[in-house]
Amino acid sequence: MNIPKSVIEITAETKIPMSTTYRRIQSLHDNNLVVTSGMITDKGKGLFLYKSKVKGIQIRFSVVMTEVKLISNN
Repeated sequence: MNIPKSVIEITAETKIPMSTTYRRIQSLHDNNLVVTSGMITDKGKGLFLYKSKVKGIQIRFSVVMTEVKLISNN
């Protein structure tokens, strides 16, 4: 959450298959919940790092409504 990580690092830490990790990151990116940074290496290969924009989530339930608050990861 605090430092950008590559898909390879995320996959190694979570034991989630790489293809699933890519799909989940794409979904988070589409919903503006991750920051993507990257570069092209000397060999022309893309290296991208991902960092969460969300530090936490607060959810309140009541009889009439549900309130969701995202806590920013600065």
